[in-house]
Amino acid sequence: MSTNNNILDINAVMRKTDELVAAGSWDDAIRLLCESNRRGENVEFESRLVKVRHHAFANVVDDKPVPHWPKQLPDYFPNERSIPEIPASELRADVVTSAIAHHGSLMVRGLINPDVAAGIRDAIDHAFQGAAEAETPRTPRPPWYIPFRARDGYSFGGAERSYARFGGGVHAVDAPRALFRHMDALTAVGFDHMLKDYFGERVAISAKKSTLRRTEPTALAGWHQDGAFLGTETRSLNIWTALSPCGVDAASLDVFPRRFDRLVEMGGPDIFDWSVSNETAASYGMDSVVRPVFEIGDALLFDQMTLHRTGVDPGMTKTRYAIEMWCFAASTYPHEQVPLCW
Repeated sequence: MSTNNNILDINAVMRKTDELVAAGSWDDAIRLLCESNRRGENVEFESRLVKVRHHAFANVVDDKPVPHWPKQLPDYFPNERSIPEIPASELRADVVTSAIAHHGSLMVRGLINPDVAAGIRDAIDHAFQGAAEAETPRTPRPPWYIPFRARDGYSFGGAERSYARFGGGVHAVDAPRALFRHMDALTAVGFDHMLKDYFGERVAISAKKSTLRRTEPTALAGWHQDGAFLGTETRSLNIWTALSPCGVDAASLDVFPRRFDRLVEMGGPDIFDWSVSNETAASYGMDSVVRPVFEIGDALLFDQMTLHRTGVDPGMTKTRYAIEMWCFAASTYPHEQVPLCW
């Protein structure tokens, strides 16, 4: 009897979602699916949520950017020569704005509870297994791996997935349960409201750039600024969240703790044509580079102008779990990144 009731409840939620979408109530549809999935994780809710978030973008976004962004703020960390750090309890939009404007990044300690992070990490393992089995047509993969289909007008497919796997990743949109768990954990600590305050408008995340990471200590590392392909005028913020300890036995990030107002010279014998050579990076002072040590649930925030790379050493022996989630002011969203509304 309880099973039948559960089926009826699922069907009722899906019907109500259809009604809300038809009425143009996209945010209500997103809210309903999130609330329903919190009561009991369900692959139908999670996969539909990815689709609704994606299709909502064309219907709810104002294409007029907020003027005079970012706000001009003093340096809240005037004596800091490394990456500024705050506890999650002190996370505010003005703190993020100041840190990035003057130092290029901000470390937020304890953003996600370690027990919650363990659930996300488990979902990442399942997603990687599903991605590895994706070439077997009849392999049951839900709820962990369900290939995302972009609406007409966007490009997303095999090339993007091959690129992600080459970099030790799986797209979060292909892993609805992992994506839900991560976004729900961030929402629980008010990160969604902080983002809206930071951008001053609606927030969208990138299907192409939001990635589940399971990085081996043998990973390739190349200096780069994401602005090389995201554009220098794009309003972005990357939330790079550690889901396992990293920086000692597992790969971290190497980061220049300074603001770059332009793209540095690209090219050289590196991984991609938008990579920055070691020699060029060294010209900005390698002695200033920071390799943060992350505990589970710590997050580094930075934008597309930050010069960084994967931080690896030959002595590292452990796998690193992390999620990078690129967020954008919806009005300046780069079309090729394939949007989902928060």
